[in-house]
Amino acid sequence: MNVVNILLVGVGGQGILTTSGILARSALKAGLNVVTAETHGMAQRGGSVEVHVRIGDAESPLIPIGSAHYLIALEPSEALRYIQYANRDTTLIVNDRPIIPPSVSQGISSYPDIKKTYEKLKEYSERIELVPASKIAEEVAGTVQATNVVVLGMLSKLADLPFSYEIIERAMKDVLPERLHEANVKALKAGYDYFS
Repeated sequence: MNVVNILLVGVGGQGILTTSGILARSALKAGLNVVTAETHGMAQRGGSVEVHVRIGDAESPLIPIGSAHYLIALEPSEALRYIQYANRDTTLIVNDRPIIPPSVSQGISSYPDIKKTYEKLKEYSERIELVPASKIAEEVAGTVQATNVVVLGMLSKLADLPFSYEIIERAMKDVLPERLHEANVKALKAGYDYFS
């Protein structure tokens, strides 16, 4: 099969690694090859995190520059940081809630304007969905920590993935502890239904 390239980006503590684990488990459940590669700037909350997920017969775990089919950003400025992986046909799903770094809080630097970020992203791809994933997570799951699962539901709806929503839900239950299943099933469905 052809390779599906999904780049997941955000900051430490947003569940990027968990999201990649759910996608990888989904691919395995569907009998597909999958490779992942993760890199993070700081091994703590707040550092930049990127995970490459390649489903199919990939020769390398890293997505080549300009070759992502889907770029999922749980933090808006992180979409800009990794936009070089996108092309005109890349679908971007970008959570609209910023996480303000300490350097901005301390007045050392400034955070980019969301509207300007969106306009800059449009220079790379017209297929951009700026979504209120964190707000949805708080409303349906009762916690912002389900933002990653909301976005996963959105990806399931928008993407031409080689496995079903039901497989993603089963994989999520395999990856997450049972006490988190109910809230995250709601989050996944809310993300999927967002584009209905």
